Amino acid sequence: MKQTKGQANDPRPAWRKVGGATALLLACLVVTGCRREEVQVYRVEKEGTGTSGPTAATSAQTPPMAGHPHGDFGGPKPRLKYSVPEGWTEQPLSAMRAASFRVGDGSGPHADVGVIPLRGLTGRDLEMWNLWRQQLGLAEGTEAEMIQAAIPVTIGGARGKLFDLVAEEPPHAGADKVRILAAMVDVGDVGWFFKMTGPDALVRSQKETFVAWLQSVEFLPEEAPATEPAAVASEGTPRWNVPSHWRSAPAGQFLVAKYLVGEGEGQADVNVSQSAGEGGGWVSNVNRWRRQVGLEEASQEQIREATVALEVGSGQAMQIELTGTDVRTGRPARVVGIMVPRPERAWFYKLMGPPETVEREKAAFLEFVRSARY
Repeated sequence: MKQTKGQANDPRPAWRKVGGATALLLACLVVTGCRREEVQVYRVEKEGTGTSGPTAATSAQTPPMAGHPHGDFGGPKPRLKYSVPEGWTEQPLSAMRAASFRVGDGSGPHADVGVIPLRGLTGRDLEMWNLWRQQLGLAEGTEAEMIQAAIPVTIGGARGKLFDLVAEEPPHAGADKVRILAAMVDVGDVGWFFKMTGPDALVRSQKETFVAWLQSVEFLPEEAPATEPAAVASEGTPRWNVPSHWRSAPAGQFLVAKYLVGEGEGQADVNVSQSAGEGGGWVSNVNRWRRQVGLEEASQEQIREATVALEVGSGQAMQIELTGTDVRTGRPARVVGIMVPRPERAWFYKLMGPPETVEREKAAFLEFVRSARY
């Protein structure tokens, strides 16, 4: 792994080996739900009532892991609008989904429809097609076979691909075979994946509706990131196991909690803040920390390479280390920064101070973050 200015020489986590985050991201897309997908949560805001009105999906935050093995490290969340077909019922969103539907009445067979946007996961058509085939127990196909199977489809004004796949055998005696209608399209640096999964007869009957729904999609401009996490009311403060040698300090306007460790010029600060949604995203917050230690802003890819995963009680957090010069004091400084995505908000932890103090306190700091009970 190449280092960029200010990166720490940390080992890469297991999920970034042998194909990295892409492999795990794709694997999560194979299964319905991927229950440890808590990277990003999307909130659907309706612009009107009724089943045929347009709907806009806007972002909120959970963890994600996101990030994080589930990939999306950068900035504001992708958004889209669509019209809801008759007979489709919107469902609560899992962490990776921008939209979710149940197709069919409450008592009979039903199909599941999900939309997942993944920043940085573009140009993966063959991998996705084979993963959907794998889900149905079908043999892996070649790129030539994939191209032959692809049906051109318009999604939000962009040219996408539609695939119609069916299992060779039912999952158990007396059941219908499983069919998947899946579409993919790249919009900028975001790969969008649309999939209907359910009984063969039901999904076949919904194919025209599914295609018409794809054509109703509109990809929306991304929201501007926040510049600074905001404070939270005291009753919303998590419970932590605070090291006994840390000293509590006034939190200030933008912090939930603040602690001091060490004395004099050897003192380091521990800051805790939170923000609704994803607080501007991992990349913008890392670049804010970089500026605090006199480093130039880094690209999304550079930050992705420097990020490591941190296991926490709620899933996985993102961690990065930076070394530079404290712009306030002009002295050498080191930062250990962590983002913990949670439902509807993100928590940010930062240990910053003289490199030797930060090195000494790093283990205690990580345990402090892991101890949080939200």
